[in-house]
Amino acid sequence: MKPLVTTVRALSELATGLSPDAVASSAVLFEYSTDELDLLIAADDDEGVQRIVVMRDKNVKEPFVPEHLVSMRRDVLSRMASFAERARSTGPLSLPRQWHQYKYNNFIAFRPAPRFDAQASRWITEVTPGERADIIFWGTTTADNKSSLEDFGSKRPTPPELECAWAEAVAAAREHFSQARTQPADVEMSFPALEQSTTKGWTYEQWLEAVSHEQRAFIDANTDKSIRLRGPAGSGKTVALTLKAIREVRNARETGGDVRVLVVTHSWALAAQISDSIDSMGLGLLQEIDVFPLLEIARMISPQYVQDVSSGFSLIGEDSLSGKQAQLHEIQEVLDEFISGDWITYKASVSEGLRARFDSPDEGERRALAWDLLIEFGSVIGAAAIFPGAGSDLRYFQLPRASWMLPLNTREDQRVIFELYTRYWASLDERSLTTSDQVLADFLIHLSTNTWNRARRVQGYDLVFVDEFHLFSPLERQVLHYLTRDTLVYPRIFMAVDPRQSPSEAFIGLAADETKSSSGVPVDDDLGDVANFELTTVHRFTPQILELIKHVHLEFPTLDLGEEWDIDFARVESAQADGPLPRLVTAASRSGEDDDIVRAVQALYPSGRLALAVVDHRQWPRFSALASRIGHSGKFHVSILSGRSDIEGLGYRRRGLVAGTAEYLAGLQFDAVLVAGIPDLNASAQTANERIRYLSFLYLALSRAQEEVRVFVNEDDGGAPEVLLRAVTNRLMQSDRGSLV
Repeated sequence: MKPLVTTVRALSELATGLSPDAVASSAVLFEYSTDELDLLIAADDDEGVQRIVVMRDKNVKEPFVPEHLVSMRRDVLSRMASFAERARSTGPLSLPRQWHQYKYNNFIAFRPAPRFDAQASRWITEVTPGERADIIFWGTTTADNKSSLEDFGSKRPTPPELECAWAEAVAAAREHFSQARTQPADVEMSFPALEQSTTKGWTYEQWLEAVSHEQRAFIDANTDKSIRLRGPAGSGKTVALTLKAIREVRNARETGGDVRVLVVTHSWALAAQISDSIDSMGLGLLQEIDVFPLLEIARMISPQYVQDVSSGFSLIGEDSLSGKQAQLHEIQEVLDEFISGDWITYKASVSEGLRARFDSPDEGERRALAWDLLIEFGSVIGAAAIFPGAGSDLRYFQLPRASWMLPLNTREDQRVIFELYTRYWASLDERSLTTSDQVLADFLIHLSTNTWNRARRVQGYDLVFVDEFHLFSPLERQVLHYLTRDTLVYPRIFMAVDPRQSPSEAFIGLAADETKSSSGVPVDDDLGDVANFELTTVHRFTPQILELIKHVHLEFPTLDLGEEWDIDFARVESAQADGPLPRLVTAASRSGEDDDIVRAVQALYPSGRLALAVVDHRQWPRFSALASRIGHSGKFHVSILSGRSDIEGLGYRRRGLVAGTAEYLAGLQFDAVLVAGIPDLNASAQTANERIRYLSFLYLALSRAQEEVRVFVNEDDGGAPEVLLRAVTNRLMQSDRGSLV
């Protein structure tokens, strides 16, 4: 028996769906082994971090969870991480009722996943004494292999070599990640996530000469009104937004004016990239421009953060991106516990539509319900400053409902939602946790006070630029209106919008089809006259790639998204030189497709940066394992993105391969893209919403390439979908016969 020693961060990374074979190539995980222990450490873990010891009866192909739980690996790993976090909090350890816990001294047994498994499994765990609160997962019991906690605890010694091995592993991990981050500039380069790519080294003036007519029109536009900047992937929205912010600062300096400019993002990763882009233009320090995630602005201005640093509450997530992921996990836990328990006392009185959503066994529909609850909790209840307590439900019932909100048809519908909100709040409160939505809701209250109305004249901004505006929730959009200085005029906000991306899709993937609330709440109501600028020139990819993207775009069924989200692709043109025709490679089998991808990597690797973009996230384990095998060959540098957090700080060689699902590659660019994992898109195989979602991911994958695209399919999985076969017929793609085995 060789135990595994790991951490909460590492388990959370594994819970994203990373294949065990791909761990060695992960940008944020480090493996270390001794004769007695295997250790898995995440970047930024230190020697004092809480440790998780997983006792294993034998070393098998599945190294992280018991073999009979492999089909639920992600849920099992996620619950293991959640248990460790709960054990670390002050006060008695409290688990949700649906975990069906049983305690004996420091030992706790509980169900390993939200879904019931056929063997009625239960983890046997121990919370060790001390501030660190290390966790030992001793093993699982099943219906055929039962063991009492009383008998179990007396038989198991803690690994005596743990302390020494842990110190060695942490030191080795620190050295490993230090080397990865400090490679010489002529070998490593920062990931060019923005369209403008700071690696060009262009000055501000050079950029102005290179931008398209539409970009220049936006950059030169007057700032007397708000502007919405729309365009497809690769059209240069971010670079146009960045250049306009700089232009307004330079104009103010030339005229002796005073201007404060804020660039707001959804994540620290994008904020850092925009800051780097501004710094690279050779203009010196532009202290008039602040670039921050919205959550960081709240933390800098909100009195409870500025004045009270000892509240004892911990924020889950460092920005809106990671914060929403963490909130979704918390809501899902509360929802699952409620459905397995007290839901039976509510279900007869709620409307049929809501009852069907609660009773649905479909995992995707449950995630969609969790997303709708996230919007309701943060953008409706939280934004109205309603907190659980006597009479608070009545205040909620009196709130006017808008079309973008979760449809709640009866008072009983609202009653069950508020019950869930109360439980969600209590679950966070008992562990001294707060969320990004709670911070922003409190921030919104402060922004509406007379105190801020005075302070904003100094602390507010003249111009607010918002990148990825489509990812901002209704609550976050309300906050934006209060960040400007002058209360006598409409806020001047400049929003970059990509119509083909939605926030729910970014967080819950295909389950977004089942959501009932919307983040598309109108923003114009409080902005006065809003001008629309549309970018129709693509700077990223060749005309050949653009024609294929147009073809995929035209395959989208009619979407009722409103005029403001429409893009006239007939007007979109590429500013790049001609390149090779995209290729469709069809293999006889899955293994043959893998061989074709390996051969493509060998052929294209010398030409520059490559991506392996997986369209169907359900196929990610297979392709992440393939990427890992390519990396283990020693011939190629491979980085694997198992989540959006991997993008931040990612470095890779000038000739590197980055593998990830299409949604995680959003905003990145590559010389060539290998597209794989395409599901059956035929109308008879999927619903219209599912086809729309996968076509959207296909569109996203294709639009990451600058010069060359190769799409891989295999006959075992049904071959090429009709949308690509029609592209071949229309001479937009070249059809190649792949491996015959």
